[in-house]
Amino acid sequence: MVHEAAPAAPAEPIEPGPVIRLMQSVLPDVELEVGRSPRDEVVTIRRDDFTRVMEAAKNDERLAFDYLRCLSGVDWLTSLETVYHLYSFKHLHSLAIKVRCPPDDAHVPTVSHLWQTANWHERETRELFGIVFDGHPDLRPLLTEEGLGYYIMRKSHPLADIEEWQEDYLKTIDEAKAQMAAATGVAAPVDEKALKIQMAQQKGAVMKKARDEARAKGLSTEDEKAAVQAAIKKFEDEFAAGLGAAPAAAPAKPVDERAAKIQLAQQKAALITKTRSEARAKGLSPEDERQVVAEALKKFSEEQEQATKEQGASSKEQEVTAPPAAAAPMDRAAKIQLAQQKAALITKAREEARAKGLSPEEERQAVSEALKRFAEGQQ
Repeated sequence: MVHEAAPAAPAEPIEPGPVIRLMQSVLPDVELEVGRSPRDEVVTIRRDDFTRVMEAAKNDERLAFDYLRCLSGVDWLTSLETVYHLYSFKHLHSLAIKVRCPPDDAHVPTVSHLWQTANWHERETRELFGIVFDGHPDLRPLLTEEGLGYYIMRKSHPLADIEEWQEDYLKTIDEAKAQMAAATGVAAPVDEKALKIQMAQQKGAVMKKARDEARAKGLSTEDEKAAVQAAIKKFEDEFAAGLGAAPAAAPAKPVDERAAKIQLAQQKAALITKTRSEARAKGLSPEDERQVVAEALKKFSEEQEQATKEQGASSKEQEVTAPPAAAAPMDRAAKIQLAQQKAALITKAREEARAKGLSPEEERQAVSEALKRFAEGQQ
């Protein structure tokens, strides 16, 4: 099971191999899009031709694909794909057949009546990608609970980007948000992504606990399912009620301290983004990437601490030689408005990027560019 970035168009037409030419002779009126693979010859077919092609692949003596080696799903963001790896013990040849469907109409006919091994393959692909195999005798999940509400291997899954936001990054981002809220006196906007991750993790624990308790009581499969669904509903109701009881925003701090914290949070965020990009450009592992970011943040903190000490010493010298200058008042309302405009801009840029099907990295780049243009327009 895989999910990848959108495939690039081939630079030049791909010549069909002997197996594909054989299939063309068996199905001369079917459109076959030839693809590449390190192992098998590959064709992509239209969903309307799928049933006819698969029946010919199994039953035509010239093809005689009597073994389904593997069936897998792929999420291309704009479409879902099912890949069938076939092998013929009679002719000792193999072929990969691909078929696509839109995410809002994720239906493909079953082939479990042609190859018995497709039964569990299709069940697994159904629960991981949400592709419905019409005509399958039993599409119950193999690995996950029924009623989960999302598909683990889809890129829209709430935990899909969790590896992009490891604990160190989340902690730093939360600290920056808290500093911003304390500095402006305005509560930080709700992070929908973080809420989804939190809810998915807690929901999984609730489902496991309810299922274990039901089995310990010796309940039937139907009663166990009802108990799990009841536990999920109770959890969702309590979770929604908890969102309405969020703590009030921290009181506003003195103007100078607020401005300093805002600036520090922005510098940390920029440093994290820059260091991560450099680490990925070098091909570092996730563990090495985290280490590099942690070292950069440590160095930044040490430099800030040293600069604060030097500034304090310099200020004391100035106090001796010159009277203190009155601090210029800062417009608190303008800063709050600026923070709100930035938050709205980030939300808009992220939604536009996701609507275009951009990758997480491209989405972050689009948000950074939008913020850069906004900052330039403020100057």
